[in-house]
Amino acid sequence: MAEVAAAVEAHGTGHGYFARLLGRLCTHPGGIAGCVLVAVVVLGAVFAPWLSPYSPNVIHMNGSLTPPGGAHLLGTDVFGRDIATRLLYGARFSLLVSVLSRLIAIVLGAGLGLVAGYFGGRVDAMVMRAADVTLAYPGLLLLIAVVAAVGPSTAALFIALGFVGWAGVARIVRAQVLSLRERDFVAAAQSLGMSNVRVIVRHLLPNVAGTLTVVFTMGLGMAIMAESSMSFLGLGAQPPQASWGSMLSAGLDYLRVAPWVSLVPGLAITAAVLGFNLTGDALRDILDPRGMGRRI
Repeated sequence: MAEVAAAVEAHGTGHGYFARLLGRLCTHPGGIAGCVLVAVVVLGAVFAPWLSPYSPNVIHMNGSLTPPGGAHLLGTDVFGRDIATRLLYGARFSLLVSVLSRLIAIVLGAGLGLVAGYFGGRVDAMVMRAADVTLAYPGLLLLIAVVAAVGPSTAALFIALGFVGWAGVARIVRAQVLSLRERDFVAAAQSLGMSNVRVIVRHLLPNVAGTLTVVFTMGLGMAIMAESSMSFLGLGAQPPQASWGSMLSAGLDYLRVAPWVSLVPGLAITAAVLGFNLTGDALRDILDPRGMGRRI
């Protein structure tokens, strides 16, 4: 019995897991490209005050719509603000909102998915019906409705994004738990008298951690797109807050005379989403147990 208990306690754990995961990621072609793009975005956001000598919000009408080059590497917008500077500060806002919203979606979705899959029955039915209702509405339409109801703000935006995203996470986790709960290590844990909470946290959660890592990473790209869409519509970042979506919207009226005003933030959104998607795809390949030679 002691040997069984030790085996159950050790299940799903291991030293150096994240080190091995990072090592595999650095040898995956898509993972390398994705990590480089993500690193550029993250480092630009973190070191924004040191990378640019300009303020993101100070208006200089004399320098309105200055073409790229010279003192302004990526040009200026209609208010004479340096676009490169606002791009860096916009990355801060987009990453903050996307990370917080995905954390909310992961915590809420994973928790409900674990409970629904493990207990089944009425609990499962209630959670899945709530997920079905959430997924029945178009994501952007639901976001607009929630943010419009409470008023546009950073807090409202990432909470709304997290609420919209929980259902997909819950369905994925539930599907895995339905299979895992029939495994021998769960039966052994239950036979040893472990509580349901301990079985879920100690044994089921580590076994869905890989899936949650992939879902979180790929979800960041979708969250950036959603945040940019909301800011584009005026329901996200409020002036003078720098945001890629609002920068894109502000340049629409000047596409013919100053295309860089919209082109630059558009390319930034593309690079960030592509980076997170490539990283997520690489993590999925690495963590897929059917991928021979890629297991960690």
